[in-house]
Amino acid sequence: MQKSKLLVINSNYPNKDNLYGDVFVHSRLKHYVQNFDIQVLGCNESLKQNESYVYEGIPVLNTCSKKEFEDYFNKNSPDLIAIHFVVVWMYDIIKKFKGPIFIWVHGYEALGWYRRLFNYRLKNILSLFRYMLSNTRQMYFIHRLIQYANKTNKVKFIFVSNWMRRITQIDTLSNVKNFEIIPNPIDEALFAYQTKEPEIRKKVLLIRSFDSRKYANDIAIKAIEILSKEEVFKNIEFSIYGKGNNFQKLTQKIKDFENVNLYNTFIENRDIPTIHKEHGIFLCPTRQDAQGVSMCEAMSSGLVPITSDNTAIPEFVNANCGFLTRSPVDIAKAIKKLYFDGELFMEMSKNASEHISAISSNGIVIKKEISMLLSNMRY
Repeated sequence: MQKSKLLVINSNYPNKDNLYGDVFVHSRLKHYVQNFDIQVLGCNESLKQNESYVYEGIPVLNTCSKKEFEDYFNKNSPDLIAIHFVVVWMYDIIKKFKGPIFIWVHGYEALGWYRRLFNYRLKNILSLFRYMLSNTRQMYFIHRLIQYANKTNKVKFIFVSNWMRRITQIDTLSNVKNFEIIPNPIDEALFAYQTKEPEIRKKVLLIRSFDSRKYANDIAIKAIEILSKEEVFKNIEFSIYGKGNNFQKLTQKIKDFENVNLYNTFIENRDIPTIHKEHGIFLCPTRQDAQGVSMCEAMSSGLVPITSDNTAIPEFVNANCGFLTRSPVDIAKAIKKLYFDGELFMEMSKNASEHISAISSNGIVIKKEISMLLSNMRY
């Protein structure tokens, strides 16, 4: 039986030189290949010529211009299209397509500029103004796209959380009729649960990018500073992995602590489970998250998350499997609570893995997505 041709539009697909690429898109497509003939298409205008490669069995083409992108689009005839991170200039191209279109909404592409003010300071006022203009165009575009979807029934939106759907509707002044709520999949085989010994609760892990204030690394580090004044601090070990412009600046105040290990480096996804096995607590406060994929991966491995009580996080963490905090003081208290209660840690560790598996394991998410795509929106 011939497979349906699926064109996946994504302009930040991973490759050997782009390990920071959209791995969560690739994690889906590795499973899709059993049901679809896949081609990934992206556009990167910084390229001098089109770039074609195969990444772990998935063929990828990055065009060097929007015209080249449209030419490829017009010359090929996929049966359906899946888009991850839809942007303004795609609108006219999308409207030409006669088949079903599935658009994943992950975050920044559907959030109003005022929800990202934490990334800007007064000295960045010019860049903020430029962002406000481009974001306003993007929000208007998403509004038009939603109206088109509601009118034609050709487009379905997939939101990774209820929070993401609600905020998209608020920020685009729209009401999405055709949608699904499906979180990003977590590979439970890669991030497999192993029973944690009580002693490992004293090892705290943070793995984050240090390029954006979105990830609240400053809050995590402030919590470590607060805890450093406590007697228990010397018995707890912290490992901080990350790369970005703010790494050295943020870690300056804790770099001399003997029990704080700093790794200014990027960790490939396949290497993270080994690090998970050596730790019991995952420190991951955030200022904004539509899901928190790295947190969910850590939970799958059995780490207890200490995160923030905001945005979509409460959809993935509850009091039985993690800590929803509102300040660095709350974080320090959560670490201490687990330090003094090994049995509680063991219980929460097991709960974390079971809880996230029931919500977003590969087995559940991939099945939902493939079923949705194969249906070709005949509902």
